Amino acid sequence: MADDEFTIIDRYFSAIGWQSDHVALGPGDDCAVLRVPDGFELCVSTDTLVSGVHFPKDCSGDMVARRSFAAAVSDLAAMGASPYSFTGALTLPGIDHGWLSKFSEELSRLSVDFEIPLVGGNLSRGPLTLTFTVMGLVPSGQALKRSGANVGEDVYVTGYPGDAGAGLLLLEEAEGRFPSLLDAYQSPQPRIEVGEQLRLIASAVIDVSDGLLADLRHLTDSSEVGAKVDVNRIPVSAEMLLFASPDEALSLALTAGDDYELCFSANTSSRGQIEKLAVSTSVLITRIGSIVKTPGIALSGEGAGALDIESTGYQHF
Repeated sequence: MADDEFTIIDRYFSAIGWQSDHVALGPGDDCAVLRVPDGFELCVSTDTLVSGVHFPKDCSGDMVARRSFAAAVSDLAAMGASPYSFTGALTLPGIDHGWLSKFSEELSRLSVDFEIPLVGGNLSRGPLTLTFTVMGLVPSGQALKRSGANVGEDVYVTGYPGDAGAGLLLLEEAEGRFPSLLDAYQSPQPRIEVGEQLRLIASAVIDVSDGLLADLRHLTDSSEVGAKVDVNRIPVSAEMLLFASPDEALSLALTAGDDYELCFSANTSSRGQIEKLAVSTSVLITRIGSIVKTPGIALSGEGAGALDIESTGYQHF
């Protein structure tokens, strides 16, 4: 049988993962048809990932699925949205059945893990590129935004920012050491549960994809405020400190992207709730600074002035 577009779609994508009764019509027609329940709003986000830019060339299909899926679903976490459905557009330079098999199997597993059904997509020929459009639900009026931070509030980050950046360096050097750092890059974990619980706690949220300082700056600019970050509070993993010097580790934590952690602001009165949230979700949540009136990001703490930070985060152009 010829490897035409429809044969590939039927073989690898027709029965992906999670099935849901809110899908009135799924893959196979010109559009998907979804039932949106009363009292909810639909959050929609699109991410495109390109081989050699967002992941190294010659990556395995399962790794590409994990990274591209996490990048898309992380945007739902930042909005406090519960996963609802997704579409995928895949551009391939040619048909590699081994690669496609690993990609579709991993995508199916992720679909089940996050209870988010694939409802459509597209397949075409060209340089390896993936575009995922994800949809999530939030109760009406409860979507989290970047623009709600207020002067005097605390600033938090989940997990260990910078670990994925270190993992990428290890991957490029073909090293097999530091498995936690490699895993942070190869298998990022979107913080869906944390985002859902932040709906009535956080004032502004963003996911860390371009780097902690860069994305915090996006949040403060949107909120027309600034932030003061205590570098001594930045969480640095034990494995990171084995991989890099303290200064290099801190620089990675502040500027490396691809973590898909959440950075958010919240009223100081919410500290107890956030501590409980960290325990209930088993996710590290660290208070790293505060929202201030002066625009921009100011670094404080011992050694802040001596930091040699070449970049505040990833930029496409």
